[in-house]
Amino acid sequence: MNEYLFKNARGALTLRKRSVHSGPPVSSKQAINFIRPEGHYRTWRAMFGCVLALGASGAGPAARGADAPVLSADAGWALLSGYLFRDAYEVFERLPANGDRGRALGEAASLLNHPPVTPGKVERAEAQLRQLVADGATDDTALYARYLQARIAQSHRPAEVAEIETGYRAVIAAAPSHPIAQVAAGKLALVFLYQRPDLTVTERLTAAAALEPVATAAQLPEAACAYYRALAGAALYYNVLNTQVLHWLLRADEIGTVDMMAASSLRIQIAEIARALGQREVALTYYRRFLDNILPTDGRYRTATERMVEWEATP
Repeated sequence: MNEYLFKNARGALTLRKRSVHSGPPVSSKQAINFIRPEGHYRTWRAMFGCVLALGASGAGPAARGADAPVLSADAGWALLSGYLFRDAYEVFERLPANGDRGRALGEAASLLNHPPVTPGKVERAEAQLRQLVADGATDDTALYARYLQARIAQSHRPAEVAEIETGYRAVIAAAPSHPIAQVAAGKLALVFLYQRPDLTVTERLTAAAALEPVATAAQLPEAACAYYRALAGAALYYNVLNTQVLHWLLRADEIGTVDMMAASSLRIQIAEIARALGQREVALTYYRRFLDNILPTDGRYRTATERMVEWEATP
């Protein structure tokens, strides 16, 4: 478990061990997020603690990927959504090109995901993506391609922060109500929070918070939840503890997540922050919610119980 409890309010500033979401992102290359453009695999899973992984969970026919022929674009995207990156690449590579933009996007996405992600693979993927955005294309495939270009600049080759920002901003500006724009806004928020040393802490948090209208759209609740947790995590990393931080965490809990471990960690974090801020009822509510959903064998159970009992006895 990354989360642990502290004995005083000062400790609440660092409730989580530093990770890619509670401190500067790691510099090692990471798998690029993948997406399925037209319809069948549009639901996104926000994986806090690593990266936002884009996957499939039933936006179209439930058995579409499983029933598809071995050599089909749908089969390739189904494999990608199951994190079978090498298998997906082999499917896309064997499909006839025939100007199929979806196939080209799938091949680029799988190239960027199955290890080892070599410079040669990155160059091939970038070449595919450049073709997809050529001549100012504005379809879904081009939008996703632009997002992957920004991810490449951020994760797979040296790039100025300005280039990375420009890439994400271009996706958002092109279609602010599109699901990929919501994910791009979350990524851009992390750039502001951890990759802009020219900004003060207040300016970093303000810039990231300004993306809220796009980053918290209802279409991708997991991404919205992750965004709010990222804001709060950055604030705590920079030793900012105030009611705004608590508000962000409460919004994340209100939206919710299917990740039960993340949900329990969020509840104990809210309880600890509320305790540090002297908000007794909020703290008690979330200690109870936390304890109701974990086993007594959890290392945090005893300390959370003691704190709840202590606060219940306090007028």
